[in-house]
Amino acid sequence: MKVAIDIRDLQIAQTGAKTYLTQLILAWEKMPEASICLIDADTKAYTGKNSFLKILEHIRFQIWKQISLPQKAKQQGCTHLFCGDFFVPYFKQGLKTIVVLHDAFFWQTPSNYNYFWLRLFHWLGVPAAKKANLIIVPSQYTQKTVLAHETFDSNKIKVVHEASREYKEAFIENDYKKYSPYFLHIGVLEKRKNLPLSIKAFKKVAEKYPDYKLVLAGNTPNKQNLNDRETILQTIQEQGLEDKVILLGYVQPHQAAALYQNAFAYVLPSKNEGFGLPLLEAFSFGTPVISSTNGALPEIGQDAAYWVNLDGGNKENSNKNKFNKEDGSIDQPQAIKTLADAMIHLIENESLRQTYIEKGKQRNLDFSWDKAAAQIYELMQSC
Repeated sequence: MKVAIDIRDLQIAQTGAKTYLTQLILAWEKMPEASICLIDADTKAYTGKNSFLKILEHIRFQIWKQISLPQKAKQQGCTHLFCGDFFVPYFKQGLKTIVVLHDAFFWQTPSNYNYFWLRLFHWLGVPAAKKANLIIVPSQYTQKTVLAHETFDSNKIKVVHEASREYKEAFIENDYKKYSPYFLHIGVLEKRKNLPLSIKAFKKVAEKYPDYKLVLAGNTPNKQNLNDRETILQTIQEQGLEDKVILLGYVQPHQAAALYQNAFAYVLPSKNEGFGLPLLEAFSFGTPVISSTNGALPEIGQDAAYWVNLDGGNKENSNKNKFNKEDGSIDQPQAIKTLADAMIHLIENESLRQTYIEKGKQRNLDFSWDKAAAQIYELMQSC
């Protein structure tokens, strides 16, 4: 078996998707038995904002997926083709194809996606995925949700958990200590991340504990339908928190490591997550996590996070609502109070905070990219 790996997505992928593919490749390269071939497009992907050029890029992307990619894989003598970005060739040209569905957002929140891109996914992406030999999903939640929306062969869909990123850079960024103590969020500024809610909740925290800050680090999304940056900026201004909420933009891995290390706690109020890498990233640095109970988060975090049910109250340490409403809909005033109460609770209860630090470290040991890479490679051999 020789596996071609489509790495074109690394040109445009942000945060989780980039981490996923990069860490898998690093793990496979360490496996003596693994035979892999990295395949990239000859031309650079367009990431600008021109609408016409974006449509052309969607077309170029499909030409790559459907024609150029499988041809290159065959030329390299590959038997399998691994694509980590939802799309595989419909005409497989004799290759066994493996596709990764990181989440079910295309089905759950279609209004967040460009109409043309959404049509391409349903007209071509889904039929091609149904013809694939293997479908990898990161959680039972994603598996369940995908099957609830689409008639895939359930025997082809396999759950392989992800893991936190391996940080090899020296943790030399000490500038972030000037923000301490601070609550942290790292991730693309997408609508589903629910960051305006964090800001409104933090307003209540800052009124009681004015020394604390909220640090938000992450890219602005390329897709305008997902972009929540303007709402975030507006919320900061409306709440009068210009000197309390720090927007850092994109941070390098060593900077992210320093942010995690110095944070008082990590706040994850997401409306939906197909897996929840931020949970494990925070766990790995001994940063306690306050998290919503939406999507796959309770499945991944189990009892290691301080759970807040943003659909109706504090559900600390409860996995009762494991699969919440898919749209993450919330009653704003109650949700704001619930999240603020949790943040204040950690400030006022250091022993509880230490408990979550230890539980998080322990839970993180259950995940590794070496394990994920070995599982996927074994599944590819038998598909």
